[in-house]
Amino acid sequence: MSDELNGLRRAASLIASQRTYYDERADDYGDESKPDRKTGGLMKPEVCRALIDEFRPTGDVLELACGTGAYTADIARHAQSVTAVDASPRMLAINKRRCANPKVTCVNADIFAWERDRAYDEVFFGAWLSHVPASAFDDFWALVRACLAPRGRVAFVDEDDRAAGYDDLSSIDGIPAARRRLSDGRMFDNREGILAARRS
Repeated sequence: MSDELNGLRRAASLIASQRTYYDERADDYGDESKPDRKTGGLMKPEVCRALIDEFRPTGDVLELACGTGAYTADIARHAQSVTAVDASPRMLAINKRRCANPKVTCVNADIFAWERDRAYDEVFFGAWLSHVPASAFDDFWALVRACLAPRGRVAFVDEDDRAAGYDDLSSIDGIPAARRRLSDGRMFDNREGILAARRS
């Protein structure tokens, strides 16, 4: 078996672990009192609103890894329509309740396997790039390019170096990973935080 294929399988396993982790913690996601890392303020409502107001998305917007909707409602204030994609059904259920906006269509899909049926004027993702394994990085950006209409724009926000100190960093089958704990004590391997750790 080639090293490339081995790397893709290890990355798929890590992605599956982080998908389960976020689905399981959907109900307390963003609750700073829970035993998990802090987000450095990225998901605070006033920060989310300010970031989206600066971006000012227009037309048809694709939000990748939308989660519980920290950015979705504010995107919908500006956009004509929002397609919000996430792999966690529980995160999407919270997003739908939180946004309750007819301009927002939630799609439950693995971003790496999702097949788009249209092009978008804007693509946005928040706190997602740090989750993308190195072996899937080029494929992810190819997806983003394929989703954009001519003259479309992309915007994203992610963690900075301060986030690296919140994680128990390790290596899973040669892939850097951050270990995360749910409130019930179960541990999951995750990619988030690795980008910041590499820069520090």
